[in-house]
Amino acid sequence: MTTSTVLAPLVHPGPVADHRLESVSSAVLVKRASLPPGSRLVDAIDGELAELGVDSAQVEILGGPLARVSYCVPALCTDGSRAAWYSDTIEATAPATIVAGSATVGRREGERFMHCHAAWYDAHGSLRGGHLWPDTVVGATPVEVVIRGFASCELRSKQDDETLMPVFTPSAGDGSSTGSARAVMTRVRPGVEIHDAVREVMSRNGFRRASVRGSLGSLVGATLRRDDDIAVAPGPATEVTMSGHVVCEGGRLVEVHLPTFVVDRYGKVHMGELVEDGNLVAVTFELLLEELL
Repeated sequence: MTTSTVLAPLVHPGPVADHRLESVSSAVLVKRASLPPGSRLVDAIDGELAELGVDSAQVEILGGPLARVSYCVPALCTDGSRAAWYSDTIEATAPATIVAGSATVGRREGERFMHCHAAWYDAHGSLRGGHLWPDTVVGATPVEVVIRGFASCELRSKQDDETLMPVFTPSAGDGSSTGSARAVMTRVRPGVEIHDAVREVMSRNGFRRASVRGSLGSLVGATLRRDDDIAVAPGPATEVTMSGHVVCEGGRLVEVHLPTFVVDRYGKVHMGELVEDGNLVAVTFELLLEELL
């Protein structure tokens, strides 16, 4: 990590969209679940969504073993067609133990699809992290998760005209308004400071206090506070998983707690609190705010 560095926003190949935040309000149904051993992570989550009677969700991964970890990390785009890309697929040394993660779960071309970032200890005890692929498999005992299923929000992944990369976008669904809490799911586009996105969503929806749940995406180079130091994980893109809570008064964030796991393009995992400046979205960010009353 380097200190006192604020990285420039990425320049993407496509036309810049007018609206930088795309939000949908929905009630959420909350369920803690134990994903069964031997199942693919995405298939086990799909089964839990079917039991909840919802099609899309944000998922917080709390912990548990993985028998297989198939993943990638951010990478430079070597042909110049995009601002960033993915590394080749990496197979972690298993069994591994997941320590934190977030997943956006919806559909792509009609099929179940999941965008998932996580951190884990591999079989040698080394802390690793990255973007999990669908072939990731639950280990010998269950993986514990908290699912927030959307009563009236659908998440669909397709190639984005601006970035030329696949991203999830929320849209209003036909479901019920029944749920345990009011929440807003937002796609944050490139170049937006993540704190500004949080503040704007809270102001638009009249939230004073909110929890940030199972959120994930990419930042140009995450600027973190660790104890009394400020440091930046190197870009051009980093994979992020984030939860926490915020308080907004008079259009200002007066209390912010956003502990974050960040994976850089070298595969190194960084941890800390996101600071208010220096956390520009690189490609996309899937932000879930749940109102606290």
